[in-house]
Amino acid sequence: YLAIRVGVETIPPYLMIGTRYVIAGAILFGLQWSLAPRHKKPPLPTVKQLFHITMVGVLLLTVGNGLLAVSETRVDTSVAALLVASTSIWMLLLEAIRIRKPIGAASIAGLILGTLGIALLVGKPSGGTDVFYMALLLLSAFSWALGSIYARGTEHHPLTAPIEMFTGGLLAVIAGLCLGEGSHLNLAAVSLQSWLGMLWLIIGGALAGYTAFTYVLRTLPAATVSTFNYVNPVVAVLLGVTFLHEPMTWHVAAGGVAVIASVVVILLGNPSTEGEKP
Repeated sequence: YLAIRVGVETIPPYLMIGTRYVIAGAILFGLQWSLAPRHKKPPLPTVKQLFHITMVGVLLLTVGNGLLAVSETRVDTSVAALLVASTSIWMLLLEAIRIRKPIGAASIAGLILGTLGIALLVGKPSGGTDVFYMALLLLSAFSWALGSIYARGTEHHPLTAPIEMFTGGLLAVIAGLCLGEGSHLNLAAVSLQSWLGMLWLIIGGALAGYTAFTYVLRTLPAATVSTFNYVNPVVAVLLGVTFLHEPMTWHVAAGGVAVIASVVVILLGNPSTEGEKP
């Protein structure tokens, strides 16, 4: 969240997110292809597999991360991270629909608590413009959850991660150009902070983080996967307050505690079964 915020200070959001994933996807594809033995090269995906992989890339990266980057041009990183933590709530609802399983009492309590937390965050006195971008953050979280659940129902392919990043990133670049971001990009004016933020997003966020996420998404239960929402908001709030001097109001503190508590309640109410596969 911190890297995205400093990145979009001087790089238009969709072009920044798109370029990040196009580069990371191309690097990862090259590594997987070149390091594989000649007789064990990963096969190229079929048209059907490519469609499903692209759909996941669009939901997670073009829409999910794209809207996150757009929102962070106007919303503090701490608030953005806390609102995106609602991904766990969306994943619970979508997974229940997917497997046709009723939601238990603990999950309902978590949903109510999370909704109250979101209401506190969105309702902070910061003007109507911020509320619009906060709504985009909730849409970003929903898209990420939808993409995650959709990915669990698709056939695995060894080149899933690099193709998702490349196609999702390419479509993000196209979206940015269609939105007129090209006219706002001045490479000479891009700050060192933005370049460093982009570098971290490529190496730490995409090559390491996203690749790990695509792996656990297909090997662990949805409730276990969503535990990353324990860590992300806490780290984002601490970094935002420390390095960007973002204010810690009672709205952010109370709303953040409620959202994270809702994630805890939901996960405790949906214990993972050892060895469970999606």
